[in-house]
Amino acid sequence: MSDPPRIERPYQVDDQWSRAVFLRRTGQVASFLAPHLRAGMRLIDRGCGPGSITIDLARIVAPGEVVGIDRRQASLSDARTFARERGVANVAFEVANVYQLPFPDRSFDAAFACALLQHLAAPLAALKEIHRVLKPGGVIGIVDGSSTITFRYPRNRLLEAWDRLRALQRAYNTGRPAEPLQLRTLLRGAGFARTQASGTLTTEAGPPAGSSEETRKAAENDLIRLRGVLGGLAVAQGWATQAELEQMAEALIASGEDADAFYARPSFTAIGWISE
Repeated sequence: MSDPPRIERPYQVDDQWSRAVFLRRTGQVASFLAPHLRAGMRLIDRGCGPGSITIDLARIVAPGEVVGIDRRQASLSDARTFARERGVANVAFEVANVYQLPFPDRSFDAAFACALLQHLAAPLAALKEIHRVLKPGGVIGIVDGSSTITFRYPRNRLLEAWDRLRALQRAYNTGRPAEPLQLRTLLRGAGFARTQASGTLTTEAGPPAGSSEETRKAAENDLIRLRGVLGGLAVAQGWATQAELEQMAEALIASGEDADAFYARPSFTAIGWISE
């Protein structure tokens, strides 16, 4: 009998940061999975947050049902409001534990997870649980941002220190190094018979003033984390002093205003199929 999954440390996310980041995400994030979805499917979106991706997935599989799960009630409240505002009725949201889904075996045709596995101490156990609730021939799509590598211009020691804090937080919460997950290996280990994977580089650039605010928005989102949960954890764990955090904040603000700034980060996708 296998050991129970390791229990994560409480992983707190600033609600303001969650709304700022996750509400910008749309079904485009799941475009790699969309060709494998069809009308009438029942799909589960794990770690759905405020539901911006979930709602677009519901449109793809309509009249099939999509169930979004998350462990934060505040996010699910946002998701329900979001669905009502957009008139999407074939979607439901529930609080659930990714290691113990409250659904019977073989109850979904498809599954999706965006930026979830990277935060789990036991990603393999979570994938085995989703395998349990998928039907034969079922498919799962994963978007993973576990790599904390960032490409910046210009670079300086303060921005590099900020990037290190992000990696330290990930390792603190999961108990493992903040490195890219071996998605295909995990999918095979969970029982998925066939897998494929790919990757992209998401970029944010600072073009001439007035034409875009990509880097400014990215800096603002980082500041929410720095002055919120991550900053508090960094001081408590001795990773940085409050004065050092303020220096990092000033560097982030400056990078967000730099018209020549460039920022890119890798993300990965994977698909797994269950045998018929």
